[in-house]
Amino acid sequence: MNRKQILTIGTMVVLALALLTAGACKSSGMAVTTRGQLLKLNIAHPDDLPEQGVDNLDVTISNAGVNNIQDVLLEVELPSQLIVLDQTNDRGINVMHSPGSNLYRFTFGNIQPAERSTVRFRVRTAFGTMSETGSVRATAWQSGLPGDKLVETAVIKLRQ
Repeated sequence: MNRKQILTIGTMVVLALALLTAGACKSSGMAVTTRGQLLKLNIAHPDDLPEQGVDNLDVTISNAGVNNIQDVLLEVELPSQLIVLDQTNDRGINVMHSPGSNLYRFTFGNIQPAERSTVRFRVRTAFGTMSETGSVRATAWQSGLPGDKLVETAVIKLRQ
């Protein structure tokens, strides 16, 4: 093997590993933007709650890259089994919500490197005849993301 072939094979291996890593990140609530920033979306929630139980559900979006991430839209859809008692968020986040709707929209103008922004919902469960809630779905949109969006879901079970 000559030097050119070794260099070509090495480059292909590095490229394959980079693509594998980017694909794995996308499926685990993280994605690499076209500018190389790592955008992470996480839902922190209790695993289970009793009927009429009250707890916090936090949706966190963070930037693990070296550049700012701009113009991020976050949409959180809550199932009908969760009743929102209160909703709070960090400074600099704009909120859009129609009363009676289970859909909340948040806009982030700029997420700086190593910054973490949290949206908190104080919720009460109303399981009725169900054994778990429907899916809590958080979707982040940004023009630099592969497929333009990042999705994370969570379910809260009934504590017996």
